[in-house]
Order: sequence, then C-alpha cells, then structure tokens
Amino acid sequence: MKQMNALKIDRVMFEMAFGRDVDYHDVYPQSTWLDLLTGEVIWVYEDDDDALTVGLPPDENRSQYERIETEPEHYLEIPGLDHGDHHEILKRFLRSDWCDDEERMQRAYDAYTGSIGRWKNNVRDPETVKAFYAFQDARIIALAEEYLQENGIIPKWK
Repeated sequence: MKQMNALKIDRVMFEMAFGRDVDYHDVYPQSTWLDLLTGEVIWVYEDDDDALTVGLPPDENRSQYERIETEPEHYLEIPGLDHGDHHEILKRFLRSDWCDDEERMQRAYDAYTGSIGRWKNNVRDPETVKAFYAFQDARIIALAEEYLQENGIIPKWK
C-alpha cells in the first residue's frame, strides 16, 4: 500500500494546471509540476523563448527546468486534461440532475452538437452555462484529488 502524505497545495493554481485543456491551452509546449516538498505548482516551457513570450524570463524558466531535472523525486508532473476529457465533463453534466426543470435540461442537452464553444452559444441560457461551470470546477477538483491520491498525496487545499 502506497504511503499517503498530506501536502498544502494552492487549489486555484493546481486546478488551473490540472484542468487546462492541453490540446488548446498549451499553445507553447509546457509542462506543469507539483513540488512535493512545498506544494508549489510550477509551469515550465520546453523552449525558453516561449516562456519569454508569456512574460517569464528565460533564465527563470531554465532554472525551474533544471531544478526539476536535478531532483525529479521531489516533483510530480501535473498532466492536464485533453480536449476529450472536457467533452466528457460536459456530457456528464448534461446527463446529471443539474436542475429541476426537465424542459430546460432537454434544451441544454439538445444544444450540444459536439463542440463545447458552440454548445455555450446555442444553449442561450446564462444560468445553464453558469451551472455547467460550477459542475466542471467540481469535477476537475474531484479528478485532481483522485490523481493526487493515486500518487500518495492527500491535498490540503489552501
């Protein structure tokens, strides 16, 4: 049985790293890491010039990368979700009991044609979209906690 360790982790930063849609958000190849000693979430770009493009000094990017490379046992890669995972979250939302109005639920279900962005436009109901975002946030955190626990970490969100 894997030893479980509690670790204080910034929930918002971890959710951003874990919940990002790597197919769309990672315009510049990058990886994200959890420092297993401090709970810090670290973003590292594969190319230092790409880091500069988003405002991170190349030497700072390089130093982060070297730190991880030197002591890999102190870091856990945060994989992020792929676009298919995000579609599964929306489909799960549409199958859930997110409201009491069956007609509204059916309109939301019918608005999905395979595109998340098109669904948001087609549903034409800000409250439905808001409910989806709340559902999505909760689902991403649940998946993140599952991932952390599989890797021996009990998150203490801060």
